Amino acid sequence: MKSIALITIGQSPREDIVASMFGSTSPEGLIERGALDHLSSAEIDELTPRPSEHPLVSRLRDGSEVVIAKERLMPHMQTAVDSAIGDGAGLVVILCTGEFTQLSVPVPAVYPDRVLGHVVEAVLPKGRVGVMLPHPGQMQSMCDKWRTYTRTFDGVAVSPYTGAEELSRQATCLKERGADLIVLDCMGFDLMMKRTVAVASGLQVILANRLVGRVVEELTSAGVDD
Repeated sequence: MKSIALITIGQSPREDIVASMFGSTSPEGLIERGALDHLSSAEIDELTPRPSEHPLVSRLRDGSEVVIAKERLMPHMQTAVDSAIGDGAGLVVILCTGEFTQLSVPVPAVYPDRVLGHVVEAVLPKGRVGVMLPHPGQMQSMCDKWRTYTRTFDGVAVSPYTGAEELSRQATCLKERGADLIVLDCMGFDLMMKRTVAVASGLQVILANRLVGRVVEELTSAGVDD
């Protein structure tokens, strides 16, 4: 099996996401690349979203949060993908739940937005989905993403890099407003955050990065022992 490449919209490595995706059994030989890996602080600052641009939220290598414009990030994402392919990646995993249809990936790829969308459609085709999203500037696009003829949408903006108290407060709000299920729609939310949200809301919670991790495990597993 060729190497698995994890491509973050921020800077690599992302030990936090890897730990949440795979626990203590992460695949060997992971290739990690970040769209911002080779950019200076000034160059990253230049990617700050303008009013008409779509904001994405990620983390830098020093642990700080960064908000970047998706439109101007795309060439850097393509560079990160190309670098991983050049180093032998046979499977590419995008570490963001946004849409990345513009990327050119010549090997099999896992896009979290597609995985997440189909799973939610399977378990909650009707009802009210509560969504935790990382930036208020994503609210309309998230509404467009999750609302259907038979499913209503309720979103709250809460950074995955905030504290447990705010996560609990927002989870309680979604529950009180009638959510049937909560989706943590950002790869930065981790397993501990899922537990916090589940305890505060009493609802079932879908964690994007763990769901994607299980898909990767299924794709790369040699088989199940008898």
